[in-house]
Amino acid sequence: MAGLLSRLFGKREPVTLWVEGEISESGKHQPRTRLGPEQAAEEAYFAITIARAGLSDGETHKPDTIRPNEFSGSLALLEQFAVGDQVRVECTTATGRLIATMTRQSN
Repeated sequence: MAGLLSRLFGKREPVTLWVEGEISESGKHQPRTRLGPEQAAEEAYFAITIARAGLSDGETHKPDTIRPNEFSGSLALLEQFAVGDQVRVECTTATGRLIATMTRQSN
């Protein structure tokens, strides 16, 4: 019923990007900012060899079309994930690379 109402009244969940693959590189980086002299806070980054990719609305993408294949998130993720881990990354938007959730996948 809630899905029907949201379709009728135009309230839709935002479409987001997801990828599955193996972490090939990880580390810390400091994003560039244009917010004045203040530096942005450090973030974790993960390069992922993408095996599957798509959007939350069901659309699928060829893995090689997701470029760059690097994603940023909380520094706490560095303690939970390492190079070689098989993961699923869900981003905050359809075009961005900010990690909303990251989960380990079974082999």
